[in-house]
Amino acid sequence: MQPTLVTRFATCLIFALVGSVALAAGAAAAPARPPSEWVVGPHKKAVLLTFNGEAGKKGLHHVKKVLRRRHVKASFFLSGRWVAHHKKRARGVVRRGHILGNHGYGRASLVSLDDIALRRSIRRSQRALRRVGAYPRPFLRAPKGALDLRVMSVAGSMGYGMVSSTHHPGGASSRKVRRRVLERARPGSIIALDLWRKSHRRALPRMIKGLKHKGFSFRTINALEDVRPVRWDVTLSAGATGPTVGLLDRRLRSQSYPAGGSNKVFDYALLQSVFAFEKTHGMPRDGVVPPAELRRILLTKRPRAPKRGPRRFVEIDISRQVLFEVKGRKVIKTLPLSSGNNEPYVSEGVEYVARTPRGAFRIERKIAGWRVSHLGRLYYPSYFIGGFAIHGSPSVPVYPASHGCVRLPMYVAKGFFYRNPVGRAVFVHD
Repeated sequence: MQPTLVTRFATCLIFALVGSVALAAGAAAAPARPPSEWVVGPHKKAVLLTFNGEAGKKGLHHVKKVLRRRHVKASFFLSGRWVAHHKKRARGVVRRGHILGNHGYGRASLVSLDDIALRRSIRRSQRALRRVGAYPRPFLRAPKGALDLRVMSVAGSMGYGMVSSTHHPGGASSRKVRRRVLERARPGSIIALDLWRKSHRRALPRMIKGLKHKGFSFRTINALEDVRPVRWDVTLSAGATGPTVGLLDRRLRSQSYPAGGSNKVFDYALLQSVFAFEKTHGMPRDGVVPPAELRRILLTKRPRAPKRGPRRFVEIDISRQVLFEVKGRKVIKTLPLSSGNNEPYVSEGVEYVARTPRGAFRIERKIAGWRVSHLGRLYYPSYFIGGFAIHGSPSVPVYPASHGCVRLPMYVAKGFFYRNPVGRAVFVHD
């Protein structure tokens, strides 16, 4: 019996539906990611220029024209609703070689959405972006920057990681916007500009020129594929291992905190470097690195050196319990220390107070190796006044604990000894 027209139509419809479902499933399928956030880009002399939000036809045209004339590729986080209603403009961005990331479907904060609405927003935006030739996954930026672990977990289950920014110039004149960006730019900066702000658009030409003058090149968010993001489901502490520990180690060393270079093991050297960072920035001195602290470490620059003083000197900050080695107006080493505990003690029948002297001194003498005194053993001591020395010790707690000397961890003491000869200026203050 020949199939009727109705039978043929029903068969075709079934195959079409099955094909559509399979295609949709394939498009939606993606390896799940842990809840994570890209905070900085590649640590090369490059920055990532990103744009948020929406813009009128003239504003977007101006931005594209500036980027084309300056030969710069950028990344855009446009709302899915805007893309759906302005397909031609969105395609124009893609055809110019720029990258479109997922920004959710509307303007609502992702934190304000329940899990179902959150998934719907991300999925609808992804569909709108795919229709204009963009492939946003795995890059998602939350509207207004509002994030929490739940949002990142849901996004991760859909194959997305969050793209943060190292700095956003905020609302100001175009001149101030340009200056803020140029002052804060460093290798790996993810610069976030608002398409809807006229001052951001006006600042763009000279901003790009200034960044190029500083030697920066420009990358898109695709470069983040080679960068390890911050895991928001991982808290690091002594004994931890893995790639995130390696990221922490490398970042601290780049900021002047000598982490030992063990790479993927949270050992004693890395613990002391974490202590030094926490002391420097007035944080709890617990040596535990939750995601928020790792994020701060990735975004923070090395400590600033005083604007005045000799070309090379040592600064000892008793209040923060840290030592800074300064060379040419730049802090080259930031070391954790333990100074005098201000408690009375008796030595050879005489009572003293364990106080580290304050003031301006110079290294007077040095002893290579171990020095045994009536108060204990000193490793590679550098004496800066009388019997008070900067030396290595097996015990360097996060609080003042010595008889008056300045204790350093053993693994940094020898290096300090040889970097700072007799005559080096030493400034000790509260």
